[in-house]
This record gives sequence, C-alpha cells and structure tokens, in this order.
Amino acid sequence: MTMSGEGGTVIIGMGNPQLSDDGVGLAVAMAVKECLKHRMALTVTELNTGGMRLMEAMAGFRRAVVVDAMLSGAPPGTIQRFDPKNFVTTKNTFSSHDTDFATAYDLGKMTGVSLPEQVSFWGIEARELDLFSERLTAEVAAAIPVAVAQIVAQISAWEGGA
Repeated sequence: MTMSGEGGTVIIGMGNPQLSDDGVGLAVAMAVKECLKHRMALTVTELNTGGMRLMEAMAGFRRAVVVDAMLSGAPPGTIQRFDPKNFVTTKNTFSSHDTDFATAYDLGKMTGVSLPEQVSFWGIEARELDLFSERLTAEVAAAIPVAVAQIVAQISAWEGGA
C-alpha cells in the first residue's frame, strides 16, 4: 500500500468522464483546484472505485474532499454534502469487489495508516450515467459552479481553523 500524501488537502474526483454525468466528480475536483491555485497547493486525485483505494488516496493528508455523482432520487444537479459519520454511498465509492469506505477507513485507522481527520463527501445528483458521452447533462453541468463555491468555502474554513 503506497502512502504518498503530502500533509495538505487532497480533492478526490470520482467517476468516469466518458459516461456523461459520472464524470462530474472529476470536473468539480479540477475546477476547485483551478479556483484555489493562487491561494494554496491542492492535490487532485482521480478514482473510479472506492473502498480501499479511496482510503489509500487519502493517506498522509490532513484534509480530504471526495466528489462523486449520486443517484438518490433528488432532482438532477442537486448537491449534497456528507460527513464520514453520516456518509451515504455515492456512485463510485462502493464496489462489490471491495469493502465500503467506512470499513476501509476504520481498517486504515486500526492499522496505523495516517488518515485525515477532516473529510467530507459531496454528491451531485446525476441524470445520465449509462450514456457513452464526455458531456454532462445541462442540470449537472449547471451545478458545477455551485458545488465548486461550496467546496472552496469549506476548504477555506478548514484552512482558517488549521
């Protein structure tokens, strides 16, 4: 298991950018990094599966933000924030070939992996996840600037309280 965190903040964009709205997590992660590039160094990681890989991607960082598409029944483009204690599995954070994130996180802590104390998950309700397309649907694309503003505000608050 490679532990390559840098002690700062990691933004983990989950999804597949070739499956329409499934790429929204990656798009938001890159936009957050672009928005904050003059204020702080952020690491952006792209993943398409969760569980152990998601836990490993956070290792060594003080703060982690995970962004993914979700299907909760809310209107497409709806943005929801989850803390680890009330985490709801989003599109890519669970794999039937792996464990769920909460179990992986607890296992990492028990085995001495340096994991962030500040973690948040952001889900953006998708409309289309099965269409081979590099384009997001209109509702999901329109949610990106709102999600970016909310995540930037959260990271700024974390930095201010560090």
